[in-house]
Amino acid sequence: CLPADFQGDGFQKRGRRVPTRSAMATATRALALCLTVVGAAAEVSPGEFLTSHAHVEAFAWTEPTRSFPKALDEAFPEGFKAGDFNEGRPLNTIFGGRVSFINWVEQELLRAPGPFEAHGGKVPLPWPSESEFDNDQLGPGHFVAYSRRQLCYIVAQSLMGAGTQGYENGLKRYLEKPGHGGCLPRTGGFGRSLFTFLQTCWADPLLQDGGQGPILIVAKASPSPEVQSVRDAGAATPMSKAGLRVCGYDDGKGGQPLEGVDGVPPEGCQQPTLSGPSAGPGRDFMTGGLQGQVTQDISAAFLGGYVFGNACGLGGGQDERLMTYMPEVGALAFFLSQDWERPQLRQPSWILGARMLFDGLDGTARFNDRMTVRKDAPLIGDLKEVQLGDKTFVISASRPFIAFMSENQGFFPWSSRYTDTPLARRNKLPAQREVSPQSWYAFDKQVRAWYRSVALTSYNDGVRPALKVLATSMGTGPWLAGLWWGDSQLGFLALWIGQAIAAPTWGDGAAPMPVDYYMYSAFTESPGSQCFVHSRGRCQACVGKCMGNPLPWSAFWMPEEAFFSGKSCVPYPQDCGEHGLEDVVGAYGASTAAELWTAVESTLARAGGATDHTVFDELLSGRRLAKSGQHGVVEPEVRASDVFFP
Repeated sequence: CLPADFQGDGFQKRGRRVPTRSAMATATRALALCLTVVGAAAEVSPGEFLTSHAHVEAFAWTEPTRSFPKALDEAFPEGFKAGDFNEGRPLNTIFGGRVSFINWVEQELLRAPGPFEAHGGKVPLPWPSESEFDNDQLGPGHFVAYSRRQLCYIVAQSLMGAGTQGYENGLKRYLEKPGHGGCLPRTGGFGRSLFTFLQTCWADPLLQDGGQGPILIVAKASPSPEVQSVRDAGAATPMSKAGLRVCGYDDGKGGQPLEGVDGVPPEGCQQPTLSGPSAGPGRDFMTGGLQGQVTQDISAAFLGGYVFGNACGLGGGQDERLMTYMPEVGALAFFLSQDWERPQLRQPSWILGARMLFDGLDGTARFNDRMTVRKDAPLIGDLKEVQLGDKTFVISASRPFIAFMSENQGFFPWSSRYTDTPLARRNKLPAQREVSPQSWYAFDKQVRAWYRSVALTSYNDGVRPALKVLATSMGTGPWLAGLWWGDSQLGFLALWIGQAIAAPTWGDGAAPMPVDYYMYSAFTESPGSQCFVHSRGRCQACVGKCMGNPLPWSAFWMPEEAFFSGKSCVPYPQDCGEHGLEDVVGAYGASTAAELWTAVESTLARAGGATDHTVFDELLSGRRLAKSGQHGVVEPEVRASDVFFP
């Protein structure tokens, strides 16, 4: 179904040449024929609704409250102009393409019987049992899948104000719920993003003539394991299993590598251009660039953050911005819940088959206002075959997406936020270093949160083959240390340990699922706090970079108590410690995950909450660091059984 290389007449599937229309037509006709004819000669099935849940309910659509042309014009009062996609079929864009676009939606996409003909025209949803219910339609350890055409249909109906009878889906409710200043998501950035998604549906060669196209999959993790079981798994797991790779992204040192630490491959680590006519993002885990690298969304308990009734497009933290730049993620996250307060999919969850449809969003969000529609948005060029159940489907492979949170939201009292938040941004709040096993936000809970979210065994057996095909490395930034105000050094340690323990569930080999850790002078959440993961010289350069070129107001949100005299960056280079990430890797890179875990907890327990030294400096105090080019084993000073937890 998918030849190794479409070649000829100016088109190469993996090449850099833009395909000619004739070459694209030839290639896509062959692929479309393969996807629409299922039989002995073709083993790939068109996308369809599938779920691991035993019980399914189907819901009829209510009447729309507005026509599609009216919805389009309200979202684009300046006038709609269709985009052009390199991989798209030839489109009639006369007069901006408005008429042709509307005709396709009304006469092809929405015309009966529609993409849910197998369900009597109703939209099916997984229906978890009472014991499985998790405030959305996916019980822990389950998955659901829809075809690309089915999602296009859901989005079009929702933009027109149609709902689902008997199921108060969150997508329709979010689009219609006024936000700050009276804005409406359906006419704001989020709605405009969904209309762009519909444009890709219109241009998609595989959706011609009623084709269902590729599949999209949503999978939720199983319930959290006991902390002790994660510890036990780390007893014989070397830290090298994490496959740590680091990229300094606009961190004050121009991307210079860290001594003794592997770097993210160049195609996934390129510096942004901050000024001049070519100013724009580089390459990080948000923009993409590294094949198979997962975009890790530092989420709240629910995907999309606090946009419901608040934001209508770009705004908030990383989580909220990704919903707009990846509209398929946003649509599925809201449609799969009818929770009254937060109608959004709960974490940890994967969304596979979604795409980044705009240029402009990197980890800093410095350029996110651009939201330039990608001419090279993947329609068919990134498709891979995956197994789901007893069938083979094709799925977009360019941007695997996972969302999960650290377990520390609200760990200090609201009443002390004006004193505690600035201290936390400096890694100076004693509560950040909690290690008591009785504490719900202690370090061990963060290791477990990362492990549970990343381990392949956390997910349904049926979806694991697809995950192994699509995900080849885990891209992340300052997890734990964004708007939840955790210690950035402990955030790195927790994810590094958790990744080492989770990686072997993905297969054999030295590092079956590497983690790509990106370091920023100004991440979109808590700009400057991640600088403290560097050693002193690099840390001070990082703080200076943030202070010298702070993010524009459009690139971040923070509560008023998080600012330093009105400044967004953390202005304390004197807080930089002697040791950085590379020193910790040098000291513990050949240890087991359990050894490092015990060393962190015993060190912090001895310190008793004191924050006059950084976590790294405390951890490495009096220890033998690895010699240049050598990673030595550092024995913990205290056995796990000797650790005293106050």
